[in-house]
Amino acid sequence: MLCLTKRIALCFLLTLCFFLCGCAQQQEAETPWVSLTALQYELENQNTDFANMWFFHQIEEETGIHVEFEEVKDQDWTTRLSLMFASNNFRDMILRGSLDTEEYGVTQHLLVPLEDYLEDCMPNYFSRLNLDGAGDAIPSSDGHSYYIGFLLAQNINTDGHFFINQTWLDRLGLDIPTTIQELTEVLRAFRDGDPNGNGLRDEVPYQATFDDCNTGIYNAFSAWGIPMNEDFVFIDENYQVHFAAEEAGFRPCAEWLHLLCEEKLLDVECITQGSNLWGAKVNTDTAGYFSYWRLGNTVLTEAVASQFQCMLPVHAEGYQARLGRLEDVVEFGAALTVQNEYVEDSLRWLDAQMETETMLVAQNGPVGDTLRLREDGRYEVVYVPETNVLYQEVPVICGQFFAPQSYYDQVYVPAAHRQEKSAYSAMYEAAGVLEDISYRELTYVMPKTSEESARILQLRTQLKTVVDSSLVSFMTDGVTDESYAAFLEALDKAGVEEYKALYQTAYDRYRRQREENAQ
Repeated sequence: MLCLTKRIALCFLLTLCFFLCGCAQQQEAETPWVSLTALQYELENQNTDFANMWFFHQIEEETGIHVEFEEVKDQDWTTRLSLMFASNNFRDMILRGSLDTEEYGVTQHLLVPLEDYLEDCMPNYFSRLNLDGAGDAIPSSDGHSYYIGFLLAQNINTDGHFFINQTWLDRLGLDIPTTIQELTEVLRAFRDGDPNGNGLRDEVPYQATFDDCNTGIYNAFSAWGIPMNEDFVFIDENYQVHFAAEEAGFRPCAEWLHLLCEEKLLDVECITQGSNLWGAKVNTDTAGYFSYWRLGNTVLTEAVASQFQCMLPVHAEGYQARLGRLEDVVEFGAALTVQNEYVEDSLRWLDAQMETETMLVAQNGPVGDTLRLREDGRYEVVYVPETNVLYQEVPVICGQFFAPQSYYDQVYVPAAHRQEKSAYSAMYEAAGVLEDISYRELTYVMPKTSEESARILQLRTQLKTVVDSSLVSFMTDGVTDESYAAFLEALDKAGVEEYKALYQTAYDRYRRQREENAQ
């Protein structure tokens, strides 16, 4: 009898265990778990593994969403995108890099319109979307929003600021130059006066690369009132589009650069050297003057950086200095392809990265390590690791981020190197040396049709070849009436008038739409 009772009890316990296990399995099965694929952009020099990054493991635990990353380097990005769409085997998400949403969204209908999902699925992102007019430029020409924006408002206004070796000026008893004539004399004094004090004539007064926005020789054209940028276009006060290399100041600047090359005031290797070689040369204490992003937290050593002083751009006689104006514009953050079966879950995964602390960690590293929360409720950077080390831990600019300035100021205290850049920006703004309307309204903000974008890119390539090759010739061989006339003729044949007209048409349309929306 006792044995029977024991057997009955045992059967009851076993039955109960099976029942409880079944409930647990059912509960586990009901827990949302989604697996997505993503084409992930990464920088050429970035050393990371998104799949094994603790940051994304945390996002996965929080959301129940797993992402399989296909990482694509910068130089391969456009090709890989094209191949993906051509194969009709899409990834669910496209993350960072760049994407022609007019072509793949408006024209080919291969991207998901997102505007109706944002309020419910992306509350963090949606709450900031209209701050400072940040989201105004996101809708495409058909009115749909095919991408999630990326915005890192840094309170800056130009790429390259100008720096001069204050230590050398002091040793030679010279003042910071304000005109192109004064700068030329200072460069000659740097060449001849042994300001680095090593007894050798090894000084390179003006150190530069060719067309880089930070260190490039094209920044020199600011002295002749030309706000140069990588697309060679800018807007005047009457909303008219100009091609920079056609401006009156282009020839005298080219002549001045030739003078510098002849007198060995400018490193002639600037024509071919990249930013890495430029940085190595500057760090040898042989450079007196250059343009650059900032001094702190860069390739420059502390010893070298400490010698330099930010200065206003000089101006040539009869001209007002003019630099291209940066503005905080929304870049491409993420898009969903039409083969994505989990649109809402994908947006939820993206929005999880835009929670305030999570987003700042993605940029700067973990709280308690590189980041701390202040008593006033704002976060600040306490330690800046080496760039590649940071990229191994968090996605930095290759992740999701959306911070208009008014929001960013409330939650974040910039690191010292960002404050340095902001101070330079304030200095340039106060001096009135920046273009009135940012060229980025043309190159980033205003929507273009896919046909316009394709033709602009084609013409830009042709025109850049003409401008670059001609400037190299002018710098090395000098400028004559004949060579300059040939240059202008080459610009005409390369389609400069069509190039300006395409930009003008798109910009006029953009302004009309903006005015209509404001009414």
